[in-house]
Amino acid sequence: MDALNNYLQTSYATQSASATANATSAAVGKINSDSSEEEITEAVKSFETFMMEQVIKQMKETFTSDDDEDDTMSMYKDLYMDSAITEIASQLVDQLGDSVTDDFVQQIMRNYGITGTTSPTNENTDLDAEVVSDEIADTNSTTVTQVLA
Repeated sequence: MDALNNYLQTSYATQSASATANATSAAVGKINSDSSEEEITEAVKSFETFMMEQVIKQMKETFTSDDDEDDTMSMYKDLYMDSAITEIASQLVDQLGDSVTDDFVQQIMRNYGITGTTSPTNENTDLDAEVVSDEIADTNSTTVTQVLA
């Protein structure tokens, strides 16, 4: 019976970790040049939460011993512990990870050439880059001339 219990615990842990990793990978994998800032932020938070979960689980394993727990209740305890760790990781990312999350989001947006908070398909793409560039140059040269005068 102990062998079956150990097998079920190991199987559950493997499936749970695999499902979480796959969900995180899918969220991050959907990021492309058409993604909005909100979509990127959600994917980054998912990734950060997954990484924080792994850190907490490793810390838990360092401080606890499974040798004392060979009963069937340990599987149920592990189920609730995993849920608690996921919730704690999510709260840590939400409360403490703002600057890290923002840095990741800004870097991803730069890598994909995303500007603004909406997807590029929603932005006005009818603007002529040369006209906009000339308008910016005119505005800046007027400002510089006023400062020099």
